[in-house]
Amino acid sequence: MAKEGTVLLGLRISNVAVIEEVEVTFGAGLTVLTGETGAGKSILVDALGLLLGGRADADAIRAGCDEASVEGVFERTPVLAARMEELGVPDLGEEVLVRRVVGRNGRAKAYINGSMVTVGVLARFMRGAVDIAGQHEHVSLFDAGLHRVLLDRYGRLEEQLAAYGRDYAAVAEVVSRMEALGGDESRLRERAEFLRFQLDEITRLEPESGEDVRLDAERRRLAGSEKLKRQGAEAEQLLSGEESSAVETVGRALGLVNEAAKCDATLAPVAQALGAALSELEGAQRRLNRYVEGLESDPARLGEVEDRLDALKRLCRKHATTLDGVLQKRDALETELSTLDNRQEVLEQLARERKAAEERARRSGEALSRARAACAVSFGTQVREGLGMLALGKAAFEVRVMPGTQLKAEGLDDVEFFFSANPGEPPRQLAKVASGGEASRLLLALKRALADSDGCGCYILDEADSGVSGAIADVVGRMIRDVSGHRQVLCITHLPQVAAYADAHLLIRKGLKGERTVSEVVPLEAGSARTQELARMMSGVEVTREALGAAEALVRSAHRVSGPPRARREVAPEGGSRGRLRRSA
Repeated sequence: MAKEGTVLLGLRISNVAVIEEVEVTFGAGLTVLTGETGAGKSILVDALGLLLGGRADADAIRAGCDEASVEGVFERTPVLAARMEELGVPDLGEEVLVRRVVGRNGRAKAYINGSMVTVGVLARFMRGAVDIAGQHEHVSLFDAGLHRVLLDRYGRLEEQLAAYGRDYAAVAEVVSRMEALGGDESRLRERAEFLRFQLDEITRLEPESGEDVRLDAERRRLAGSEKLKRQGAEAEQLLSGEESSAVETVGRALGLVNEAAKCDATLAPVAQALGAALSELEGAQRRLNRYVEGLESDPARLGEVEDRLDALKRLCRKHATTLDGVLQKRDALETELSTLDNRQEVLEQLARERKAAEERARRSGEALSRARAACAVSFGTQVREGLGMLALGKAAFEVRVMPGTQLKAEGLDDVEFFFSANPGEPPRQLAKVASGGEASRLLLALKRALADSDGCGCYILDEADSGVSGAIADVVGRMIRDVSGHRQVLCITHLPQVAAYADAHLLIRKGLKGERTVSEVVPLEAGSARTQELARMMSGVEVTREALGAAEALVRSAHRVSGPPRARREVAPEGGSRGRLRRSA
């Protein structure tokens, strides 16, 4: 099992189509889901698609209900942990709870660990966590835009990609600087004139850092000079006036305590404290006297300060910043204007830098191309091996690495997969593969080749084995089992040969509850229950003795090839069927 891929631990679906309430737990390895057509197997896949940010359809809500909900518990991985930190979503430990609610009014709500998010955020959060593959849709491997990413991941080319990415970024940075100096001469002259106008406006005022704070303090002092002078004089009178001033009162108290201290030495500290207080009061009185004498009403100076402050504030408002920000803007204007004034010389220097940066990027890009070409051979060989196992041994599969000369963010190459099922026919783009059975087998061969390198931890195969029958079905089962050794696989299948290889088997069946049709999920234990379901898949409604014998033979054969089912890591509901899904100890 992949160490970093996300594993689906549990799923709860409420009021979706014919499902009233279903809770399913999943473990590692291969889990198959079987049941008669229309029992509701694909509803589970559609519900899981909602947790991945898929489109919500109000028509899918069960009749008579106002809303439908889907909850999923996923194993916390470093990737999900980083995304939770980035989004500010609470991280609750080893598990991540994702919930989606669809209302009858068409409104949808989404939650991650109980925190409400938009559906778009949910889609970004779950991106790459689960790969849903069906016969006709959700087959991301058939998207030509992803082929380069898949090949790079297969070849583990992270270091080469990072080296090229750094060199390409250096080229882009130089190009951006050149483009800023490009364009016609008239536009550049207009830009230079505008910069000079802004710079002159700032330099004429000659602002200084912190000047606005100092001027504001001076303005308040000048504006309140008369009041300050009156209050200062009154305070000075209280300190040193003729009668009952603070200095006189403390002085008399000090004399009395000094006399008493001659008889009782314990009063000496009190005398010292009073002496210190008297000294402080006298000092304060002198400073206050000088302050009052220095205060002058100066309307002219007040007007100058207010005009200067207004000019500084207008400048700050114009540039939408503080005075220090204006000073920084002045420096930036000077730098840009100097660059424009010396444009030709700067462009010549940048052209030399660009040439050197492009040469470095081209060398690292060519090294990346060689690595991709080597990986393409190995990857193509592995896919063809898988196709051979699936009775498509004469099919052609190619990974075409098409080098170019133009530097691009992803390298010099275009990468695309080509396929032909029929000998003599030229390989075509995957998107043009028409046969359902061939497409299913190619999908499985690709999954097998990518299983050890794909970053996705959970594959959902929604009848991806459709169109396969006979002896090939057993090979398909073995191949899906092989893939499940690297990734968690949930497989909806009609093939008993595939179901026989499962580590866990879930039966989806419909029944009546009162007057309503409901679907339920029944875990089948190894033994007679699973054998009975495999026999039903072989013979239909009536399970014959021959079908039971064939089913038992299928299970024995699967065990001989792959061994007994692997141990499951269970997820149990907490607090009953309505409780939060959690992983058991």
